[in-house]
Amino acid sequence: MEDSSKLKLAGGVALGATAVLLASSALKKSLKDSARRDASCSFEYHLAVHCAEVSQGWRLVKLHKAASLDEHTQAVCAALGMENLQDFNFYPVERRSRDGPCVKIGAQIEDTGAFDLLLLALTPDQLQVIELVCAREMPRPADVPRGPAAFPICGVQLPFIGTTYKLLQGPYPIPQYNFAHNVFPPVGKYPYGATVRSHSGRRQSIGDFAPGTVFHEDAECTVTMTADPNIVQELIARTSDFPKLWNRGLQIPLQEFTANGLFTSSETSDDWKTGHALLPRGFNQIKIKSFAPQILAKTRAFVREWSNFKAGHKVEHVNDWLTAMTADAVVSCSMGMDMRNVERLGANEEPHKFVETFRNGLGMSTGAISVKSEYGLKRFLPFYDANGKFAKKFEETKKEMQKQVEDLVEATRQGEIGNQDSIIRSMLEDRDSEGKHVRYGALYGHVVNLMIAGHETTAATLGFTLQLLAENPVYEARALEEVRQVLNGRTEPSVDDVPKLQFVEQCFREALRLYSPVTGISRDAAYDTLLGGHRVYQGERINVVTRALHTNPEYWGGEFGDPLSFNPDRFSPEAVQNRHPNAYHPWGFSTRACIGSQFALFEAKTFLASMLIHFRLQGIPGYKLIASTEAGGAAPSPQNLAFQVFPRPGGPLWSDKGLMQPLPAMSMPEPPKAVEQAPKSEMNGSVQPATGPVMKVLYGSNSGSSQDFASRVEAAAARSGFQTSLHSLNAAVAENILVPDGRLVIIVTSTYNGLPPDNAGKFKKWLQTQKPNSLDGLSYAVFGVGNSQWHTYQQFPREVDAGLNCSGAKRLCDLGSCDVDGASFTSDFEDWLSNLLQTIGAGSSTESLDEGIPGSEEFSLLTAPADGIKVLKEPAVVLQAIWEGKQVAAKIIGMTEVVETHLKALEVVEPPRELCQKPDGRSVRHVTLRLPKGVNYRAGDHLEMLPPNDPALVTMAMEALNLDKEGVVCWDPTKRQKKWRNLGQMDEQIWNNLPAMHITAQLLMQFFPDLASSPDRKVLAWLADKAISVEAKEELRSMAKDAEKYKAKVSSLNVSLAEILHKFKGFADVQLGEFVAIAKPMAMRRYSVSSSPLAPGADPNVVTATVGQVKFTTGTGRVHYGLASTMLGQLPVGGCVPGMVRTLQSDFHLPDDKSAPIIMIGPGTGLAPMMGFLQEREALLKKKEKLGEAILFFGCRARDQDYLYENELQAHLKSGALSTLHVAFSREAGQKVYVQDKIWEQRADVWRVLSDPKSVVFICGDARAMAPDVKRSFQRVIENCGGRSNSMAANLLASMVEAGRYLEDVWA
Repeated sequence: MEDSSKLKLAGGVALGATAVLLASSALKKSLKDSARRDASCSFEYHLAVHCAEVSQGWRLVKLHKAASLDEHTQAVCAALGMENLQDFNFYPVERRSRDGPCVKIGAQIEDTGAFDLLLLALTPDQLQVIELVCAREMPRPADVPRGPAAFPICGVQLPFIGTTYKLLQGPYPIPQYNFAHNVFPPVGKYPYGATVRSHSGRRQSIGDFAPGTVFHEDAECTVTMTADPNIVQELIARTSDFPKLWNRGLQIPLQEFTANGLFTSSETSDDWKTGHALLPRGFNQIKIKSFAPQILAKTRAFVREWSNFKAGHKVEHVNDWLTAMTADAVVSCSMGMDMRNVERLGANEEPHKFVETFRNGLGMSTGAISVKSEYGLKRFLPFYDANGKFAKKFEETKKEMQKQVEDLVEATRQGEIGNQDSIIRSMLEDRDSEGKHVRYGALYGHVVNLMIAGHETTAATLGFTLQLLAENPVYEARALEEVRQVLNGRTEPSVDDVPKLQFVEQCFREALRLYSPVTGISRDAAYDTLLGGHRVYQGERINVVTRALHTNPEYWGGEFGDPLSFNPDRFSPEAVQNRHPNAYHPWGFSTRACIGSQFALFEAKTFLASMLIHFRLQGIPGYKLIASTEAGGAAPSPQNLAFQVFPRPGGPLWSDKGLMQPLPAMSMPEPPKAVEQAPKSEMNGSVQPATGPVMKVLYGSNSGSSQDFASRVEAAAARSGFQTSLHSLNAAVAENILVPDGRLVIIVTSTYNGLPPDNAGKFKKWLQTQKPNSLDGLSYAVFGVGNSQWHTYQQFPREVDAGLNCSGAKRLCDLGSCDVDGASFTSDFEDWLSNLLQTIGAGSSTESLDEGIPGSEEFSLLTAPADGIKVLKEPAVVLQAIWEGKQVAAKIIGMTEVVETHLKALEVVEPPRELCQKPDGRSVRHVTLRLPKGVNYRAGDHLEMLPPNDPALVTMAMEALNLDKEGVVCWDPTKRQKKWRNLGQMDEQIWNNLPAMHITAQLLMQFFPDLASSPDRKVLAWLADKAISVEAKEELRSMAKDAEKYKAKVSSLNVSLAEILHKFKGFADVQLGEFVAIAKPMAMRRYSVSSSPLAPGADPNVVTATVGQVKFTTGTGRVHYGLASTMLGQLPVGGCVPGMVRTLQSDFHLPDDKSAPIIMIGPGTGLAPMMGFLQEREALLKKKEKLGEAILFFGCRARDQDYLYENELQAHLKSGALSTLHVAFSREAGQKVYVQDKIWEQRADVWRVLSDPKSVVFICGDARAMAPDVKRSFQRVIENCGGRSNSMAANLLASMVEAGRYLEDVWA
């Protein structure tokens, strides 16, 4: 019995233990399964969509989780490149395993809410991405292809080592070079494709993710390696999906020494965020020019030391010389301390302790200095404890390095070293957008990181460049000739010479391509997603192999030969323009691009120019250039680099005796003196009249952005005591403002089709008449406002900058620029302004809201009854009141003539006519307007109109601000901030005497603030101060301070000002005038006229426009309707719109010689001005005038969809007004055909017309792609049919542009 009981008890215990184990195993599996489901993105769905009618692959579609099914459909349309999916449905795909076949097709998706359920149904092994099939009807499971595949493994996977042998087998000491050699060979086809996976043979730990994150085996064991610029492009576009993390492998031991610095930390780190906000300011273009004296001084010190050698002397350890020079330069420029390492090396002294400690610590952390190299065989002796000794030595080195940095920081704090340009001073004193300083404990990491990136990388690339030039005497001779031409007899480059050294820069960039100091650029997948149509798992590392990217034969071979050969012509402007923009990234990319790349380039060109003019370097016979890290650096450098050094024949060191001439000492220029701040009255703080230097701030502006920026420059300089005034560029010429008497001239200007703005045309003509040195004594700076989608981006600002410089004016700082198509539009200007003010010794550019908002008194809401006050409610009535007010103002100042207003009431005289055959997909309307008497136009002119805000946005904003639509607002134009606001240009005296008027609050909100645009961060800060809710205050303030948060939550989603007001409604003490003054003003919209006043039977006061209806869904889910296009497409007969006629600077009109042949290119609504031209030619035919040939290239999607003006074009063909018509249909045939394709197809006729010296080409439409593609097509025709070389063809087109025979009316 006892035995039986014991057996039963033992059995029970065993069963219980088994149950516990099973339960524990099940619990672990359940937790793991649950954790893997967290691998999907938390704020948006990542969908893999397959449509058999488009391709056999899978396309990634990203959708925010609050999106509707319509938004989902639109997103899929964009991903698939389809116009609409009206007849298509979406079906979820079910699989039992990640690579298994489809076993079931789910029910049609009716609501995006189903996506959460579909995510839950995925197994942990599967990619946490929803698969959908887009089809007209439910497909069979057998018809669905396998899910998104992983990138292929790059070879046979071996036990324990996976495919890492690809890194080890090969002729190079650098593993990544071997990998490129084996997997991405520079000749022939890649054996596994341009993107592969490499298996490590074991699991690797992954940091910087939430605690408890469970990673897929692929993420832990494989690394995706790529040499594909298209993958790089996707990584750049999806920075939030693929952040830079410093979390594994060799990164961790390096960080033990470098700490959490700017380059050796993850983007999620607070230290990185603060450092990234502050440190780049120390290396912008303006700062770099201020560093020129220090760079020149260290370069000259290097030349002086080498000039002590005899001719033919063999200089060994060249890498040490180069690192000494670059370390001295970067520390001198960024920290204000000259370590004199170059001079120490010349005197056979030990390097500065700072550098010596840095090199030892870096070598030990990277493995270049190891237990083996330090202790040899003694490391095997018992009780020797080599590892312990090495660890102790490392800790002592790190402590010494920390002490060195602490001494630098303290010396900076005490004012012993470092001026206003000191990086350490910046980290101690400056704050980021959230008001944070760099954490004191993080200073060490940032300084050490700066040493790695600031001198090692540049020194290594200089070594490679010098050796490659020595091996290639033809390229060396070209570089030397350029240096001699630029220096023009001088022995060292000035700050203005450096940008002119184009070929020297090409040589440096080519060396940087072949031997990039950054051997790999890594990113990590933030969650399960697709990359290049392939699956990647959360935590999976993506590594751009720079050696492979830079030797990819598709982009670097061909006419330039072997991708491994040295050919600086690869970086000629033409070659760069024709190459994939992401085929070259030696300095990293996106938010992790090297902040000092422009500093390095300036330093390298200065150094190379001096070396070329002073020395002839001869390579050592038998030397083979090999990249290696055996010297202990983080970047590969030339192994055992040495030269025989000779004086350059005919150069400054040349001597018949074989000795080198000594160099005189170099004097350092004094830094600019600060301007004393303007004094303030003790009574009320008001600014007294300025007594500082004279500054004239000039602008060239059509839309107002440049004038706005110019007014900010003027205000900031005035606060610092400068005697400032603001003028247009044309006014500056008329008033003789550009006098070279020591004054400062600051210019902010835009460009239009490469031409000056309307108020800058006279200035351009004046500038072209200036002679060399005619403006000597005038100091200037130029800032350009442009749109990078235009191929003429920044053209006029560049012309202004170069023209002033060539006329002898002194450039204060490099040409600044901002891209209105980019997210950093405003911040780029603020950075430039801040650096300009620092350069001229002025104060801060920041304008405190506590001081009031300029122009806030222009509008005021009446609180008392408006009895007896005339209140204006309609735009036409307001325009009439403005006209009457101008007459009153004119009489006050003694004018007798009638003063016209620019804005007029344009009346709709016919119902808008739909031009598209299928307007559901795309709608274009023919709008007919009557011009007021006395207003004339020509075919080719523009209609400029002021649209109202969307009524829904007006209602939303007025409710949030608690405004009654019938509320009465007093408008006093004499108190305006923005003198161009809505009225067009007015004489200053007229403005100052214009009587006040009263309008409704609704009319004000319709036409003055732009409620549809995203508010800038300054507006959010203002709203935060006014918000009542604590939560609203905090959220608004955080978006105002944090640029990344602002981008993620506002600008990238196109969140409108009205939506912001509505979301955070509940504001106290909001003055209407302040709101309108701080908001972005409503901008004018332009349309090319599509009629001619000379058309047979036409009313010369009636004008037509061809208006494409704009409609899209923003990131918030709001359907946005184009303000002007919607208004024009819906206005009833008799309705009015404020507008004016504007003539293009380019004289976009038919030639005066009517016999001149013309070629017109007008795809889509770009056809509009061509219709006006054809009407004008009809009138000329009626008069029996002899007309030249007229060829029209028109483009649309399909004949039965959007063939605009088809009947009218056929009639013009029949009459002879149009000679030939070529139509490109982009959606009819299997292959898309565009107007540029038709130009090439008809190249014989095109060349025949272009050959006529009287011919004129007109182009209207998209500036982003069409205009440059058309220009390339014309150049190709000239080369092919005209037998011209590439450069000759380009010159012919340029001469046509200059002569006004190649005219563009394009928009982005």
